[in-house]
Amino acid sequence: MAINLKHLETFYHFCQFHSMTRAAEITNVSQSAISQQIQLFQEECAVKLFYREGNQYKLTDVGESIFLLGKVIFARLGQIESLLDEARRPSSGVLRIGTTKDYAVTLMPELVSKFQDQFPQILVKLNEGNSFDLLARLRNRKEDLVVVARTNYDSCFKAFPFAIVELVLVARPDHPLSQRGPVSIKDLSGELLIIREQGSGSRDAILKKLGEYDVKPSAIIESGSLSFILAYVERRMGVSFVMANEVAEELSKGVLKKIDLVEGNIRFPADIVVLREKPMMAPVRKFLRIAIRKREENSLDEIVKQ
Repeated sequence: MAINLKHLETFYHFCQFHSMTRAAEITNVSQSAISQQIQLFQEECAVKLFYREGNQYKLTDVGESIFLLGKVIFARLGQIESLLDEARRPSSGVLRIGTTKDYAVTLMPELVSKFQDQFPQILVKLNEGNSFDLLARLRNRKEDLVVVARTNYDSCFKAFPFAIVELVLVARPDHPLSQRGPVSIKDLSGELLIIREQGSGSRDAILKKLGEYDVKPSAIIESGSLSFILAYVERRMGVSFVMANEVAEELSKGVLKKIDLVEGNIRFPADIVVLREKPMMAPVRKFLRIAIRKREENSLDEIVKQ
């Protein structure tokens, strides 16, 4: 049986307001037309959908179920109309991006630059935070998308793989570990380790790797500031895991030294995350297309290097 969508819409508004008068106003037709369409819809369904009790109309169980499903259907149609309206407008608006402090200075500048080259009318607002806080902001619709370290996402989120993040071990050049060749991650037992604060994806990746090798540092200092982490490493005999391009200047000047690990650097994936149930607005779709293209280019570069 093919359902007449117009008749379903009339039935939905009739149920919504319990009034043929209000349904006629909403659909811009006469009350007699409303009555006729409702009767036709009931005949099409071949089942009783409502009955009259005194001066009121009452829904049967089937009628109530169809009304509730209609609420979902017309809500989705409204979203489609909003999406199409936005797609027809010139590319403009605001894109709110949340990203970790590490990615803000490493992954994001080139990506945002490419986006603004193609869509200069869209204003990009970049906010920083740790992965945990950024996902909370996205859930509360304070961000349009976030770039975070991969985790076990709630069902309300949809993630798009974006990049593989690599952390290197650094220390002062006169640190004992800096004087050796490649060291094992097990050699970090008993060392002072400075890492990102709780809620950071890199912190979780580091602690997970240490746990795999049963490594127990002498102490762990946590900070949300890269400047503090680097200053502490430079002034004290501690070690830290950071992204290499975050400390490119310090490495080139010899202020810090990269320590090679036998097991290899710590690597973990980063994702672009959006709300699953929220209609994807044009700026978000455009940004995702550029990000996915960038990810594919990086994958090809890795293949060439191998």
